[in-house]
Amino acid sequence: MKIPTNDESFDSEEVQAFTREREIEELTRQSRPKPNPIVNCFVTCIAYVQYFWIHHRAETILGLILFGSVTLAVTGTIEAYEHEKHHHQKKVHSIQNDYSEVKSAVELKLGKVDHWCLDGGDKNCARCDDPTKAVHRMDNRMWGHALAANTKDAQALVDQRADVDVFFLGDQNVEARAGRWYGGNGNFKKDSQSKKSGRFWDNTDIPELLRKSNKKFNKYFDKPSTAGAKYKGVAMGISGDTSPNLLWRIQNSEVLTLQPKVWWLNVGINDLMATSCSEEITLLGILRVVEELMMKKDGSTIVINSILPISTRSDMKLEGKNTSNKFWTAAKVINERLKRFAKKNPGVKFFDATSIVTVNRGHKTFMRKEMFVDKFHLSAEGQEALAEQQASVIESILKSRDKKASYRDAPTTAAEAKIEEFEEGEDDLYGYPKDEFNDDFLDIDW
Repeated sequence: MKIPTNDESFDSEEVQAFTREREIEELTRQSRPKPNPIVNCFVTCIAYVQYFWIHHRAETILGLILFGSVTLAVTGTIEAYEHEKHHHQKKVHSIQNDYSEVKSAVELKLGKVDHWCLDGGDKNCARCDDPTKAVHRMDNRMWGHALAANTKDAQALVDQRADVDVFFLGDQNVEARAGRWYGGNGNFKKDSQSKKSGRFWDNTDIPELLRKSNKKFNKYFDKPSTAGAKYKGVAMGISGDTSPNLLWRIQNSEVLTLQPKVWWLNVGINDLMATSCSEEITLLGILRVVEELMMKKDGSTIVINSILPISTRSDMKLEGKNTSNKFWTAAKVINERLKRFAKKNPGVKFFDATSIVTVNRGHKTFMRKEMFVDKFHLSAEGQEALAEQQASVIESILKSRDKKASYRDAPTTAAEAKIEEFEEGEDDLYGYPKDEFNDDFLDIDW
């Protein structure tokens, strides 16, 4: 009800005091800062937690445990921890056993291998095969085509009794040198299965790449068909092959009775990348192939090519701050062991291609982009750079062989003839060190 303005009955001191009090209260409320909703929410949560902790303690503990477990699972924290744990184990226990003095395939045993998988353990790499046994890929129709093409070429060389200087055996980077990919020229437009298999080269003109790669290879290894080529070289690889796959090919089809002066192996990259085998399993697979060739006892020199780098980044960085590349770390460990094996085994050499296909920039290491078409396939320029350096190594090997052969041309006595065969020590064609020979023969009265 509206109070009349001319009614003086309400103008008492009590009413005036009440009015002033209300005015002061209103002014105080207006000047008071507004409550922060975040603080209110936080305080409310604390109040709720405190209430439940006092009155429902067991339910609160179980709820917090459930909330934490779901959070760790959804964010991938548990998986990341397990991965880092295995990664740490892999660094510490990469290759526990020393195979540098292995003299026979029977010495390559799996009993002491710590783990089969690259990320640690034995269960995360179901496709990793026994490295000491030959394994084919006949379930892959394209692999069968490539095998047939290689076998046909090998048989032609046998029929022609060709004098082959170097025989390259390996995977996709070797097959590209022959101008082939899975036995074809790389033109798989009508073959959906083949096109699907080429997912790594989606942005590359595969037929043109293969043609150029073959041309670069022939520049050095197509004697006498290509002018300037010094050596007769044959490249037989199949894309995607691992060491057990190559072992099967050597035992069953491609090598036959061929006796080149040099066997050149380039395998191992698919053992790490495609089948996720550990460093030690991959090393065993490569050494098993080497031992298979050594059992031929044909006097050939065996050259093991280093495993080429594999990038996991678009900038092709391999090493540096905030860079983790398990494939390259594993490849370096394996390459070091292969180098050690070659030093202790006469007739075996190690070719390190790392400096050719990588570049250091400060404390960082990068793959040379011009050497690759993607993160692990060599470009035509990369094939030429490797072929040039490989030709230099082969020249050195063949000169050494010729020099040793000249020592045996006209020996003066039977004793001198035998000693001269071992004059070069550990590089002797037959694989016997000079010191070993001297111990057995020099005390004999010839």
